[in-house]
Amino acid sequence: MASPGDLLLPLSDGGDGFIECLQNKLGGTVEEMPATDPFGRVRPVPILVLPNETVAIECAKVIGMAGLKELNPLKASSNGLGELLYKLQSAPKLLIGLGGSATVDGGMGWPPLTLPPTKVFCDVTTDLPDAVKLFAPQKGALPADLPALHDRLMALGLPTGKHTGAAGGLGAKLKSLGAELQDGAEAMLDTLGFDDACKACDAVVTGEGRLDRSTLEGKLPIRVATRARSLDKPVTGRFGCKGEGWEEAAAHFDDVRFLTNGDEWSL
Repeated sequence: MASPGDLLLPLSDGGDGFIECLQNKLGGTVEEMPATDPFGRVRPVPILVLPNETVAIECAKVIGMAGLKELNPLKASSNGLGELLYKLQSAPKLLIGLGGSATVDGGMGWPPLTLPPTKVFCDVTTDLPDAVKLFAPQKGALPADLPALHDRLMALGLPTGKHTGAAGGLGAKLKSLGAELQDGAEAMLDTLGFDDACKACDAVVTGEGRLDRSTLEGKLPIRVATRARSLDKPVTGRFGCKGEGWEEAAAHFDDVRFLTNGDEWSL
């Protein structure tokens, strides 16, 4: 009989925790490389070298919101990620977890790059023209900032389409460089063997910090719920809080609860 620990499967849709989830299942070695954060401060960031020498990097580790003293997408730059990719051009293959960025700049200012074969795990399905209105407010943008951010992004002439709005337009930037954009949650579920892991379970529990309309943009909890239900497993969603449009997203779960105080959950 499997123990509770055997039934835990850490997952990421390309956002925070991407490399930890890959290493947990696939192994590999974590190394550190210097990179600049969204406001130009240099610090070491982890990369994962998998056993087959594929290199995995996580956007959120480089230009994410965690640890920042301010959020300001008008000033925040994704150049740190571009510089890191420049250093990794000789890698045999790249896996990029794309999500959780503090930026909405579409990679403007990146150095010229020639990427090796690269697969991008995108945390949302959002098209480039919708990226600002959907996600810039979460990154500190004020309502008055949105038109300027949108115009700046669209002026770059980047490709549009599914996943191009991920990480403030970096999906589009990477697509323009020849990378393959994937649904990050679905790709992670396949890579880590989610369906097989479900066979030993009576039910599935998943969640994230906030349930709102943006959850429907292909984020991990929705993908987990859909996949688990297709396997006839009931799904419970655990979320820290609710935002606008949460009711529509909640319909994808058999039970939804929100953290209100410590370990106490309430409907």
